[in-house]
Amino acid sequence: MLIESYNLQVDVADHSTEEFEYEAIAHLPVDISHVLPYLNATLTNGTYYTDGPVFSWRRDNFKIAFWHDRIAVEHIETREQARDIIDELVKLVNETWEKRTEIEPDTKTYENLQPLELYRLLPKTNCKACGESTCFSFALKSAAGLVELGQCLPLYAEDQYEEQRTQLELLLVTKRPLL
Repeated sequence: MLIESYNLQVDVADHSTEEFEYEAIAHLPVDISHVLPYLNATLTNGTYYTDGPVFSWRRDNFKIAFWHDRIAVEHIETREQARDIIDELVKLVNETWEKRTEIEPDTKTYENLQPLELYRLLPKTNCKACGESTCFSFALKSAAGLVELGQCLPLYAEDQYEEQRTQLELLLVTKRPLL
């Protein structure tokens, strides 16, 4: 086990004036920088920065950052939630490190997906079958990695969108979203 303990710091976030929320930092007694390329290889919606190194990741509504000596999380609702999320992230780091021989580490920083680039290739039916109110809203969430392309039912159910689907799939394979 790489991380056996940590010191938890939970503060009221000062960057949000409209909502009351917390931010948490787990201060680590070990250097986890060698795990970050493995996280980059296995987690989507994340970005690896070599000049740190730092791995930033978005899970649900949480903004998460892994540094060599700490793990930080923003947009937390309660102090109890802070402990639970940090515990999950420590477990994730430990499990990733244990499986490192099965993972090809990745130190690349990927290009940001642009919502308009995705939107241009969507059917633009605004059918709401994906759960979003418009195709543009779907493109925004897709670029942020919050929805899957397969949720766009016309794109996969109708033959007329086959070329657009192929282009979108290729785009999503060659690029990954930044936070």
